[in-house]
Parts: sequence; structure tokens; C-alpha cells
Amino acid sequence: MGVGIFQIDMDWLHRWLGQRRSGSARKAPGTRNLKPRMTPEAARHDHRQMLRFMALNAAVGVLIGICVGAGLILLDIGGIGARIGRAANPLVPVLLVVMPIASLFGAAATASAILMMPYEKKFRDDDDDARGE
Repeated sequence: MGVGIFQIDMDWLHRWLGQRRSGSARKAPGTRNLKPRMTPEAARHDHRQMLRFMALNAAVGVLIGICVGAGLILLDIGGIGARIGRAANPLVPVLLVVMPIASLFGAAATASAILMMPYEKKFRDDDDDARGE
């Protein structure tokens, strides 16, 4: 399996080197690019779609963090549930336990959503013609 992955990487490297060698030549004026330019409305829709994807992942991460914090308290791990039960104002310790865990899980889920964003290049960039692509 390692040879197959290495072969794929080498094929990519050969294609890239071939493009770099012939990259100085510009496209012929009659060459068609099948990707349209991005309109402002399409850009707004694309950004809304990406923000919705990240917000959904952040909300799921925060929900998982709240569940983990509640599990710590309810399972009395480290005696934290008993201490909160004996507190004069149990809301403050609960918030001090749950909020950092929820924000940590939410941030981790958002970061992983950014890294794994299902984004394909639908539109051509303005500088595609300058690079010869």
C-alpha cells in the first residue's frame, strides 16, 4: 500500500514539474476555460454556505463539551460532583467546569471543520490566466 501512495505522489510530482517547465507559455487566446468567473451573488452564497458549515460544527462541538462537563459532574470524577453539591452557590462552579470544556470542544470542532471543509474550486480565479492555467 505504501508503494501505491508513493507512486501517486510521484505521478503528481512529474505532472507538476511538467507544468513548471512549460508554465512560461501563456494560454492561446481561443482556449476555453470551463469555469465561470465568480459573481458577487455567488460569492455571498458560497460564504454563507461555508459559515453555516462551520457554525454547525461549532454547535455540535459545544454540545459535546457540555455533555462531557455534565458527565464529569454527574459521575463525580475527582470528587467534583460532591464539592459542587456542597457549594453555597452551585451555579458558579458548574459554569467554571462546563464552560471551558464546552468552548474547548467547540473550538476543536470548528478547527477540524476548517481543515476538512468540503470545498471544490467552482469558479476560476482572476489570476488564472496570468499563471497559464
